Amino acid sequence: MVKVNGKDVEWKRAPNFVSNVQRQVLWKDEKTGATFAILKIPEGVYLEQVPHSHPHSNQFTFRLSGEIELPNGTHIAVSEDDYGFDYCPKDKEHGAMSNGTKVLKDFVYLHYWDGPEDWNDTDKTDK
Repeated sequence: MVKVNGKDVEWKRAPNFVSNVQRQVLWKDEKTGATFAILKIPEGVYLEQVPHSHPHSNQFTFRLSGEIELPNGTHIAVSEDDYGFDYCPKDKEHGAMSNGTKVLKDFVYLHYWDGPEDWNDTDKTDK
């Protein structure tokens, strides 16, 4: 059993992100590549993320907490009463965030990939 206390997470730089996204892998199936991880985008970061897809896995995202402001002034907040869930099918492009999106409060979310989390994108900055 894996137990996680948010204050005790040992954050590591997440691969494939242009911005300072951090993560901790909670579970990984070495045979299939399926991975469950918690990710955090720290307060004050300006997001830059390139569109990408995962050719060998579906991606499930559950947003836990945080707040961001888009360049057009729109606020998106996630709280204990207003979670968010996204499902992105295998090989579907996603992840495009407007450059200049600012994280106002640490943005924390869970990702589950049901196979290898390989990325197809045009920017391999952190690989």
